[in-house]
Amino acid sequence: MTQPVTVLAQTAAVFRREVAVERAGREALVTTAPFVAAFVVLAGLGFGPGPQQLAATAGGTVWLAVLVATVPLARTVAGAEMAEESWDVLRGLVAPNALFAGKLLATWGALALTWVLAGALVAVLFEVPVPPAAIYGGALGTLALAALTTTFGVLVDSGARRGGLLAALMLPTGLPVLLAGTQLTVSASAVLPWGILMTLYAGAVLTAAWAVFPVLLEE
Repeated sequence: MTQPVTVLAQTAAVFRREVAVERAGREALVTTAPFVAAFVVLAGLGFGPGPQQLAATAGGTVWLAVLVATVPLARTVAGAEMAEESWDVLRGLVAPNALFAGKLLATWGALALTWVLAGALVAVLFEVPVPPAAIYGGALGTLALAALTTTFGVLVDSGARRGGLLAALMLPTGLPVLLAGTQLTVSASAVLPWGILMTLYAGAVLTAAWAVFPVLLEE
């Protein structure tokens, strides 16, 4: 009975540390909010100005903004610990599954806020309502992307020699989320198949990330 409690306590501690680091530096907030705003405005100018064109590209604009935002966010997964030279200490003190879960929750929160911000801007500027299916897709899609971001962020934490691989890793592997999330936003007639795809993909990504993460910590 003590082990689950210990893992939960470690997960909560890692999550609180991630929140404290963000509150102190506000790196994600300062970089993500202006990026999303600029991305949505530029997309509106590029795809517009007709209402039909904007409505057709609304879902894709939201998810493309979220997907692209995962690349700089992945650099912050272990960035604070690497800068403080405390990464080896942290991974030695915290159980791998607790470390993954804590950082996953923090990354999920950041991506969920990115999705909400992008969706709100698109709803206002493109004048497109947000269907209920899009909210389901937003929750699962950002969770899947958070698992990818956390895993790849730790994978490249050793230095710049592999940092250039982030975009090459994140963007292709996040493509199913982009496709399914877009369709759940714009296509009311195809909610079930795309919802199933999003669910299966999120489950597969979480399972794979959970299994691979302890191996990454041993490198």
